[in-house]
Amino acid sequence: MVAAALAAILVAVAAWLGVGVSSANPKLADVGAWLWTKASGKIVHVNGLSGEVDGYLNDKAGRQLRVVQDGGDVLLVDDQTGYVSRIEPSQLSVAQTRDFGAAGLQLAVSGGTGYAVDPASGRIQQLDPATLNTVGDALTLPAPLGAARIDGGGRLWVPVTARGEVVPVAEGTAAAPVKVGTPGEELSVTIAGGLPVVVNSRAATATVIGSDGGIGEITLPKGVSQAAKGGALTPAATEGSLVPILTPGDSGLLVVIDTASNAVLSTKFSTGDPAALGTPQVLGTKVYVPDQASGSLIVWDSADGGRPTTLRVAQEPGPVDVFVKDGLLWANDENGDKAIVIDPEGRKHDIAKDDSDVPGPTSTPKPKQTPRTDPTRTDTPPETDPVETTTRAPVPPATREPTREPTREPTREPTREPTRTPTRTPSSTPTPSAPAPPGGVTARSGPGKVTVTFSPSAGGKVDRYTLKTSGEGRSVPQSVGADGPYRFEFTGGSCTGEYTFTVVAHWQGGEVESEPSAEAKPCVAPGSPTGFAAKARNRGAELTWNAPEGADDATTYELTGAATNDAIKGTSFTVEGLKNNQKHTFKLKARNAAGESPDVATTEVDLAYPKQQYKNASNEDTNTIIRTTPSAGAKAGTIPQKEYITLTVICQVKGASYTDSSTGKTSDIWNRIESQYGNGYLNDTLVATPDGGFPEGPLFECTD
Repeated sequence: MVAAALAAILVAVAAWLGVGVSSANPKLADVGAWLWTKASGKIVHVNGLSGEVDGYLNDKAGRQLRVVQDGGDVLLVDDQTGYVSRIEPSQLSVAQTRDFGAAGLQLAVSGGTGYAVDPASGRIQQLDPATLNTVGDALTLPAPLGAARIDGGGRLWVPVTARGEVVPVAEGTAAAPVKVGTPGEELSVTIAGGLPVVVNSRAATATVIGSDGGIGEITLPKGVSQAAKGGALTPAATEGSLVPILTPGDSGLLVVIDTASNAVLSTKFSTGDPAALGTPQVLGTKVYVPDQASGSLIVWDSADGGRPTTLRVAQEPGPVDVFVKDGLLWANDENGDKAIVIDPEGRKHDIAKDDSDVPGPTSTPKPKQTPRTDPTRTDTPPETDPVETTTRAPVPPATREPTREPTREPTREPTREPTRTPTRTPSSTPTPSAPAPPGGVTARSGPGKVTVTFSPSAGGKVDRYTLKTSGEGRSVPQSVGADGPYRFEFTGGSCTGEYTFTVVAHWQGGEVESEPSAEAKPCVAPGSPTGFAAKARNRGAELTWNAPEGADDATTYELTGAATNDAIKGTSFTVEGLKNNQKHTFKLKARNAAGESPDVATTEVDLAYPKQQYKNASNEDTNTIIRTTPSAGAKAGTIPQKEYITLTVICQVKGASYTDSSTGKTSDIWNRIESQYGNGYLNDTLVATPDGGFPEGPLFECTD
């Protein structure tokens, strides 16, 4: 009886403290994510490998919350009040809450670094995500601010719209801004592979900032500039080099840039309402775009192209929150109890967020049953939504006619007028129907070419496909058979131009054309030059390099460092006007109409004086006086008459004109020398240097 009473007391205490009796410290999966449901106010933790809920906690239903999660840091942001709460996963409870006093507060957390950003006031406060304590003083930048992101080095990148620039913030201190546009242009930052990429929607450019601070630029299709108010949509971060850019509005244009190769890929989504599309995410080569109009995901493989498919997430239209964490893609129905998680191979798990048979603040978990196996959820790729995808073209009405004619004619005519039967025989053969237009036309830029892929026509019988272009060039092959491969390569165009591509399906009754593709250039932004070297010369350097792969006659080079020039043609350049006896560093990058790479080639030249050995001259009549300056001034030493010694000539300088009385020669060139009789200057008439020019021979001019 005593034991039973004690057990009852322990159960009551455990329940009152908010943990299950099976464990005072619930064990959550290391690979997982927290998902929120607005209607119930429940926040659940899901095992990413199984899709099972393994913990939850409750909050007030109906609140507009955002879950910010990075590693073990899990924060809840109330968008209406600016309150931030920290979840303690080991206790399934809210450990701290702090009022940051700003509706629409941005919270950026990565690798133990955190910042609270108020875009309306421009106030930026560093914080410790483990305690929500502030770190240092607040920083203020000109408002309004765009969405700030933290790169792989712990720097916060803040878009400052009013100045057309992004400002890096390290340890709460702002560094030199990076110019990426003009004031008022919409900017968005994506951290791709740890490095910031800034998309300027109105200018249709993507600025890539390298690990060494180098700044490159990729030109985007003009359609990006037609984005609705707010600009193009880009994810906060991607785990690789691919960055998806979605243009909301009427076009449904999706652009994917590869910061490793500078290639630009584009396609168009033929959805019912492009304005309902949300921020794209990328996992592997696949791009996932939430569609609020259907509560689904539009999935498009950037490697294969073709028509996108649809994955159902929610039971009805509504917002779908999509993000990538721990190498998995999560899609959460914020209004309902459904979600999915997808691995890099494309396998998906359906998630039931309403599962309460797990540890939580007010529940007692029941013993776990034998794990169930569900091969359709764990080992198979995601299936296309059974609902007709919004990008599928309808079959033309002509396909319905043949089903009516054959059933009507044979039953009437043969018994009444047999002689007419042969003349009506052709009507029993269905009239060929027109195929639907080809779809999924994708244009991928490359060095000297554009690769065009497409999906074949649905319905009808296609004989072949050809490619129409908006400008001069050549398509290889000239045509593609009905069985594929559904691919063309366009070459011969100009890098300064943009081209659109239309796929034409040829059939017995004529031609059917696809929608034109987005604009594309037959080139990519070049990489950095190779073999960059500098050869010293007096007060300058002779620079040489090798052109990067894909460079053509339109490629130019920008030189910075000890000398600047932003329009160099060819692969060599001579720098003049430098100070001798110093080291000078040069940086070089290539650019063309497609942009430029952030990577630069670097070289250095050392203009140390090339000292030479010469003897003194014309010393027969009198002693030779070494001067302290390049003039007939004070004496620094004397070389005895008729004595000829070896001098070290350091450099030459112009000075007072001097005439040697023994030879009658006159010169205004003076040699800075070192000798056993003193160091100073000797006029050139008194030193056996090479004749001609200034400075003479291998000598350099004195510039110090």
